[in-house]
Amino acid sequence: MSESSSFTMDSLLGAKLLTKAGGPKKTTSELMNGKDLLLLYFSASWCPPCKAFSPILVSFYNACSKDGKLEIVYVSSDRTVPDFEGYFKKMPWLSIPTEEGSAAIKNALSQKLGIQGIPALIVLDAKTGEFISANGREDVTKVGADKSAGTALIAKWKSMERRPFSEAAQAAGGSQNPLIQIVMFFA
Repeated sequence: MSESSSFTMDSLLGAKLLTKAGGPKKTTSELMNGKDLLLLYFSASWCPPCKAFSPILVSFYNACSKDGKLEIVYVSSDRTVPDFEGYFKKMPWLSIPTEEGSAAIKNALSQKLGIQGIPALIVLDAKTGEFISANGREDVTKVGADKSAGTALIAKWKSMERRPFSEAAQAAGGSQNPLIQIVMFFA
């Protein structure tokens, strides 16, 4: 996607995103304006490892998102809209809506990024859509709410080599810890 000068976040995430559970949707381009990094958070309310990681991610986001010019978008694997809304209301970031057509967006993202288990946190360049890292979960777990460590992590992500989005699944699959893949298979 980044190889094309016509890339937009709309083409990746859809035209509108939810800003809160049951709340209004705003245009993706407006919400992503001025952001340097996009973190895609693949998660679900029924997943115990997700429930353990979400509070850590909330602390990191609250400490670092504004200064770091990053945004997180929740890519839900919840089975029902009430499950989604109950889980998403605890999150201070954006989400792909639950309306018709959103499943196709979520499935395309999962497939293109090689998502094989949740929780997963994928780091992308918010301006170009280029792939940066599939290790967001491990990275954020290490820094938690420590603002200086979070700022250093964001700087590291911003300095990392980018790959075209079309190569993300290969890059993600090659860098994931095999033990995590096994554990996530049974989660």
